[in-house]
Order: sequence, then C-alpha cells, then structure tokens
Amino acid sequence: MIDYKWCVCDMDGTLLNSKGLISEENENALKRLQNKNVEIIIASGRTDLMMKQYIKQLDLKGHIICCNGGLIKNLGTKEILYSRTIDKDTVVETLSYCFSNGLNFLYYTLDTVYSNNNNPRAEIFENINSTLPYELKTPIEYIEESVLEDLEHTDVIKILIVHEDHDKIKILEKYFSRFEGLEVVSSYNGLLDIMASDITKGNALKILSRKLNVNLSSVIAFGDNYNDLDMLQCVGMPIAVDNAVDDIKYAAKYITNSNNESGIAYAIDNFILNFQNQLT
Repeated sequence: MIDYKWCVCDMDGTLLNSKGLISEENENALKRLQNKNVEIIIASGRTDLMMKQYIKQLDLKGHIICCNGGLIKNLGTKEILYSRTIDKDTVVETLSYCFSNGLNFLYYTLDTVYSNNNNPRAEIFENINSTLPYELKTPIEYIEESVLEDLEHTDVIKILIVHEDHDKIKILEKYFSRFEGLEVVSSYNGLLDIMASDITKGNALKILSRKLNVNLSSVIAFGDNYNDLDMLQCVGMPIAVDNAVDDIKYAAKYITNSNNESGIAYAIDNFILNFQNQLT
C-alpha cells in the first residue's frame, strides 16, 4: 500500500466549481485524507491573499504553493520557504505594454494585489470581498500608469493578464515568451500567467520535497490546465478532472469527474481510499 504524504490540489477549474466554491463533497473527502495524516496542499496560480477563505474552510496549517510556484509558504508559521520575483525592468516593460494596449492585468506582491482600473477580474474579487469578514478579504489596490516609475522598489511575484478572447491570450503568450527571464503559461481560459523563469508548480513541488524529505512518488496531484502539467508529471498519483485540457488528461493516471461534479471527492473515494482499503 502506498503511504501517501501529500495531496496537492489546483484551485480554479479543479478544487473550485464554476461558482468559485469548494463543494461539501470535496471538503469532506479532503478532510478524510487529513485524518489519515495526508497533508493537503493547494497549488495555485493565485496568491495566498486570494485564497484565505478556502484555507480557512479546509483548516489548512501546512504548506501552500502560490503564484504557480513563485511563492511557497508555511501557513502555520507564516515562514516563506521560497520566493522568486520578476526582474523589475521586465515588470515595467510588461505593464507598460498592458497600459499601451488596453490590457487588463493584476500583479501580485507579498501583501497586496494590484490592478488597473475597471478590470473585470478585479471586480470578481471585489464582489467576493463584499461577502467576507475583513480578515478574509483580498487586499486590492488600483494603479495608474504613472505608478510604473516607482516599481523599482516593488517585488512582483506574478503578473496576470486578462482577456475575454482566449485566442488573444495565445498571441500574448507567444509575445511574452520571447522575453528573457520569464515563464509564461495560460492557467485558465482568458488568463495568462507571467512569472520569473523556471517558476512552475512542478519545480515548486520538487523544492518543497527536498526541503521536507518527501518522495514525490508518494504524492497525489489534481489539475486541469497547462500550468498543472509538470506538477502532474512529477508525482506518483497524477489525476485530471474531466474538464481538463487534453494535455493534462494524457499526463494523468486517472481521469475523475469534473470540477462541477466534485471530481476530487470521487477520486479520493474511488482511486485512493477505496483502493487502499482493498489492500488492508
């Protein structure tokens, strides 16, 4: 019987349903794993500032992988185990391009999410904030182009470009991939994630596994999109949700139900716990 140590879950499109919620079935299944001493780790393109409500819901006190691996934190101690920021000149060049071309964007620092004005992606989080107590709100600030002159003092972990036309996102992915020192990947339909080079969820898992002496063959990982690919490729139990892109399904050992059908719970109950029970 494999003694699983970690269960790593992507957020958007995987752990969360299309309403942005963790279903009761997923929550209960993950807590059953926690009761068997399996640590639940969220690995997301989001910053942890955007995940506080979910961290509380799952009562997570271990580790979290944020910004596609640009930041690894211990939730219990608040210790930053790893972080890597984008070159400041590249940040200014990238955001200047966004302002010049009317592109919506967010960028993440350790303590704040910044956005251009009238950004529909920021509006989503503002609407969520209106339903949350203060301590669970995402801190969002809005900037004008003039702020770029002062960004040499700002450590930016990730830039997110938002566009309603995913074909435009593909064009932007090719454009920014030519920039030296950047890792560029689409994390969801209409979203483009930009980080420092070699920042991926898979690399973050490898860093964390070395620090904590955990063999990645004893790790479960769930994903749905391109920024989950190398994460699934480096673990012993890679699982794709049914709504995943084809490349993720090809990399998976199992394909479970969709994110709207509590796919994580189905996989835990049928591919993990049930199989282990048969062996005991």
